[in-house]
Amino acid sequence: MRRALKLTVCKLSCRGMNLASALRRGAVIAALTCAPPAQGGVRLLAPGDEMTPITNFRDARPDAPAAAKAPKLGTVRVAVEGGDARLVSGLAPYAAPFEVVAPSAGPDLIFDPGAHQARSKGEVVAYDIDENDLPAVIDRTALAESLAKLMAARPQPIRLAGGTTIRRKGDKVEVQLADMRGRSLVLFAVNGNGAVQALYPIGADPRVIDDAAFAWTFQIREPFGTDLIVAISAAQPLAAFERGLKELSHNRAAGQILQLISLAAPADARIGVVALSSAP
Repeated sequence: MRRALKLTVCKLSCRGMNLASALRRGAVIAALTCAPPAQGGVRLLAPGDEMTPITNFRDARPDAPAAAKAPKLGTVRVAVEGGDARLVSGLAPYAAPFEVVAPSAGPDLIFDPGAHQARSKGEVVAYDIDENDLPAVIDRTALAESLAKLMAARPQPIRLAGGTTIRRKGDKVEVQLADMRGRSLVLFAVNGNGAVQALYPIGADPRVIDDAAFAWTFQIREPFGTDLIVAISAAQPLAAFERGLKELSHNRAAGQILQLISLAAPADARIGVVALSSAP
């Protein structure tokens, strides 16, 4: 299956929204009022307020751990370019704990206040940020490590056509999945600034993939940085996970994804993750 997507803008504020209560009532949030046209589309990441932490909800797997016992994100070592740690010393973490270290101490994330960028492992994770954006960027950095471990244990084959080159505004990118015949699929992105974006399924898109190969094409728009393109596939339906993801979409909710996988993804779920780098 192949879908060409054009990014459109949708803003959603989640102040006071509770994922658990929304899932209990089977609610579909206002993000769907920005559903794409019949030929397909993906909404541009436009994060609103931060999310209320996930708690227990009715659609959790019977064998899922309580939210309080779900896997936690690891600690991220953060440095400030130029060494002025006072810029971040007063920041409170969101989901992932962090510690401030010297730039020479091998940090996981480097914040460059002059360039308004965050870098990890030599790559720009997020552009056009300041210190107040860092907790969400830290959550995304910790999530990348956790997802890599899940993928190693339960891999879903995923790749970017054309390799991992840096993409520019307007470039078209194709995400390719293999071994998908008869499997349910949820595809989403976690932007470098920590924002979450549901990609597939949208509206009436098939929840189960008929063919072994699945391809999804979209066009690069702001915000730039290093996105995590994440695929969750399973032999069982992913309805509960899909509902939870819709609650997180359009918000800087990277710190909630690991718990959502633990609570709502079926036990047979496979995880596929690929990094997509873009620049102005």
